[in-house]
Amino acid sequence: MLSPSIAPPCVARRTTSRRRSRAISRASGGDVDAATTTSGRDKAEGTGASDFGSVLNWRDLGSTPGTCVAPGRVYRTATPGKCSEADADVIVGPSTLKVARLLDLRSTDEFEATPGSLQSRFELRPFTRPSDAADPSTGAASTSAAIAALRASITDDVDAGRAVRYHTPLLDYDRYYRSIYDRMQGTERLLAKVYTMQAKLYDDTNQRKLFVGKVNDGGLALLNEVMVDGSGPEIRAALTVLSATSSSAATAFYCKAGKDRTGLVAALALHCCGASDDAIVADYTRSQGSGKAALGGGKIEGDRTAIDYRRFHGAPEEVMRSTLGYVRDGYGSVEGYLDRIGFDADARRGLARALCE
Repeated sequence: MLSPSIAPPCVARRTTSRRRSRAISRASGGDVDAATTTSGRDKAEGTGASDFGSVLNWRDLGSTPGTCVAPGRVYRTATPGKCSEADADVIVGPSTLKVARLLDLRSTDEFEATPGSLQSRFELRPFTRPSDAADPSTGAASTSAAIAALRASITDDVDAGRAVRYHTPLLDYDRYYRSIYDRMQGTERLLAKVYTMQAKLYDDTNQRKLFVGKVNDGGLALLNEVMVDGSGPEIRAALTVLSATSSSAATAFYCKAGKDRTGLVAALALHCCGASDDAIVADYTRSQGSGKAALGGGKIEGDRTAIDYRRFHGAPEEVMRSTLGYVRDGYGSVEGYLDRIGFDADARRGLARALCE
């Protein structure tokens, strides 16, 4: 649950980074329990269409009709941190799922204390956005240089046959709350400044009411909008990793529940592959029944100072449709958004070839 002292980026913080990141990850559906629905035989045959016993919300990105992705190229899943040895053998097996790389979209503070049977088989390689990524004059060039370095690293890893877990964290505490502040106007923004000063001096209750209230009111749709606007370098890096996929070396990508961060990257990748909005939404909503919020909806305080996790449960159709609409309204088109973050037409064609041909 969100710490009672959590605050937007301009405030002196009294929580640990681990607690902050856990709060944000739970807001994105972090702690979710899913039902196991398929047998080991199904997965050994390469369908990858549902859960393993130890890895939840697992499915082939091409298993939803209309997604245009070739079977066995890319798998989306919840964190495999508790993967068993037997399931790991199936996932990486050259005659089963052939997963040769992982793409981890979580924040570092969400990592398991030990990586587990699957993740431990992969070398961790982080992508770090340039410090000036948001600078309008230098950010684009710096980010492109970082992506070029990532692409060269991927090529070297493929040539050397290395199994790598690429880490591109999509959610960041500072960007999340800064984005909420940037959306405020007039009196609300003035109050935010006053409450921030109060929080620095003696009490953060009013500040928490304001910011947590905005988080609750925005729900999953706001969460996706913040990632769209604020995580362009990480989204570009994630799509670059997916572009290394081949028929003999699949990729599995995930966040905590495999629902929202994973769902956003999946939506953009599927669009690059020619999938319709209906197919993208159908893929996203398959996570709707994957489990329940571990906290049973979370604690809700009458003064609106705690996250209402019921607002972040499931994978409703309207959330993905709203997200696609937000991208088009703000950037002209999905292609316009991808161009803005530097994943241009050539990169999109490369991704489509890797996933579909």
